[in-house]
Amino acid sequence: MSKVEYKISIKTSSIYTGASTNATVNINLISKDGNASTGYFKLDNFWKNDFEKGKVDKFKKKTKDVGLPEVIGIKLTGGMSGKDAWFCDYIEIDVGGSNAFYPVYDWIEDELQVTHSSASIPQKSSDYVRQMRQAEVEKHKHDYDWIPKPTPDDLGWNLPRSLNAATYDELPPIFKRPDYREDHLNQKKSERKLDALVSFVKSKVFPVKTLDDFQKLNRREFSDRQSTNYTDGWDTDEGMGRQVLTGINPLGFYQCHELPKKFNVTNADVAATLGTSTSLEKEMKAGKCYVFDARKKLAPVERNFYFDTDKPLYCPNAIGLFHVNSKGNFLPIALQLVPGNRDYLFTPSDTKDDWLLAKLYFRTAECSLHEWDAHLFSTHVFMEPFSIATFRCFPRCHPVYKLLRPHLQTVMAINTEGRPTLIAPGSPANKAIATMSASALRCFFKDMTFDELNIVKRLKAQGLDNPKLLPNFHYRDDATLLWDIMKNYVSKVIRHYYKSDVDVRNDYELQDYVKDVANNGLGWQDGNTHGMPDKITTTEQLVDLCHTLMFTSSVQHAAVNFGQYETYRFIPNCPSAMRLPPHKKGEATMERIMNSLPDEKVALAAIALAYTLSSFSPDESYLGDYPERYFTDQAVLRFREEYRSELREAGEKMRKRNEGLEHPYTWLYPDRVPNSIAI
Repeated sequence: MSKVEYKISIKTSSIYTGASTNATVNINLISKDGNASTGYFKLDNFWKNDFEKGKVDKFKKKTKDVGLPEVIGIKLTGGMSGKDAWFCDYIEIDVGGSNAFYPVYDWIEDELQVTHSSASIPQKSSDYVRQMRQAEVEKHKHDYDWIPKPTPDDLGWNLPRSLNAATYDELPPIFKRPDYREDHLNQKKSERKLDALVSFVKSKVFPVKTLDDFQKLNRREFSDRQSTNYTDGWDTDEGMGRQVLTGINPLGFYQCHELPKKFNVTNADVAATLGTSTSLEKEMKAGKCYVFDARKKLAPVERNFYFDTDKPLYCPNAIGLFHVNSKGNFLPIALQLVPGNRDYLFTPSDTKDDWLLAKLYFRTAECSLHEWDAHLFSTHVFMEPFSIATFRCFPRCHPVYKLLRPHLQTVMAINTEGRPTLIAPGSPANKAIATMSASALRCFFKDMTFDELNIVKRLKAQGLDNPKLLPNFHYRDDATLLWDIMKNYVSKVIRHYYKSDVDVRNDYELQDYVKDVANNGLGWQDGNTHGMPDKITTTEQLVDLCHTLMFTSSVQHAAVNFGQYETYRFIPNCPSAMRLPPHKKGEATMERIMNSLPDEKVALAAIALAYTLSSFSPDESYLGDYPERYFTDQAVLRFREEYRSELREAGEKMRKRNEGLEHPYTWLYPDRVPNSIAI
């Protein structure tokens, strides 16, 4: 039997507490066809503590020649007290001048097999590798199980299904946060607890009696995060219109060609704003009118109460009419707080206090739709089943797994931890926002389809895709630019591995994945898969699926998440709740405005929530950053460099545009868009 020297390099993770191990690490090198192997041998450097956190250990072993291994087996034995898990980043093998890279990026508790880094689809793998892939997937399905089907008393009832972990501590280790994220989040939690402790005392010493007192409240409690000029002009029509157009709920409105039912605005109501030479009908026909209608989504949603009392918090089912004027400004021209009742219809022609208070109530409705629909549901909650199935159904060597993992791995941790604080009745979020989160999420899921995540289709369907009719819509311009760049990258990667539609149809791991998402993740309760097919038949379908998941978890989440503090730090800019029901025309005074707005207790809860959720983690990975080496195929690495180059050009284009703007739109700078949902 001929022998040869193998050089082995192994990297232990630097980002997880407990990544090192004192167990004995044994390795088995297996040939391409699986017919030859070295058998397990121990890796140990004499008088050296191997496999410590963040370290690269090198070994040499003269053993049976099996060529450059297709598969490596890793086995831990002899832990000091039971299992001593180890987080291995990767293994590199060099033999006879040839080398291969084996990405692991996982916890090993006892035994694991990995293939080299060349991604492959199952039907193009050897018989031995196919068997290995099947065993890996079976283990994943055992380890990463769906939560048992919820009952009406469970938080998960009528919602996308989640992982079988009630608390963060119950999560499988692979889904837990690395040290830097955990430390950052714990710091933010501590800050929020301190805020809660001191807020009651300070509210007595510094009560909110005027609108400006809300500015003082924010400066006092969150002095480390002072704002830009985002909320300047908040009480003007230009300021409010700008934030509805380019704010954190950028898909909340649509172009209208006829007024919605029970929206009782007439030409006479808006004549002073539009001028006498035109009419609503003419402006709608010209494509210059847009509607924000909260009724369909908010009408069925239950409302919260003021902390532990029977006093209700208020959020109207408001309708807003906006108009693009000759200067290109997006302006509110009519707001109706109670549809069908003209006593609650307001325009800029009303008294200053009536119009201001109407705008505050309207923005309260926008806050609820932003937080529960655009943010929590459409990114966090809806993405979780796709993330779970990715880890359940794909082996590590699958190209779709390698493509999606950087974008989907982190959502389980934040969702699992967030359910009791965001969704549970009486949770901190439900003390800050007028509408009940669980009720809202269930209403939104009922009508949600996967196609709604396709931003280009949605912009077109809502009539928001024409820059000439709707100028200064920076979200549309930046999001569609990044959409095209990301789709180009995804298409190259997918088509590198799938040469035809037949390859897609014959990939049984992929077909198992989409079926798992559709039937177990989305359609578990009533068979409604919400537009998610249970099979994929074309390469284009696969490109669209992967691209949409990556975009939603990165770009779209950034668009609706990281501007929260800017938006909610000054409560009158966008109140999270109101303490009185909507006013009728002629009833508003400054006293009524202050009595309607949140008090210090609700205000601090809302600001603290926004403060925490809009914080970036240190050492965050942004678009184009891939610290883990899942892919090593030269073609894919070339695609990735082209992707990074296009992202840099996009960022430069956005920054150049922003140089001429009084209020820059910065939330979609590629180097400020995290790869995944982690906060």
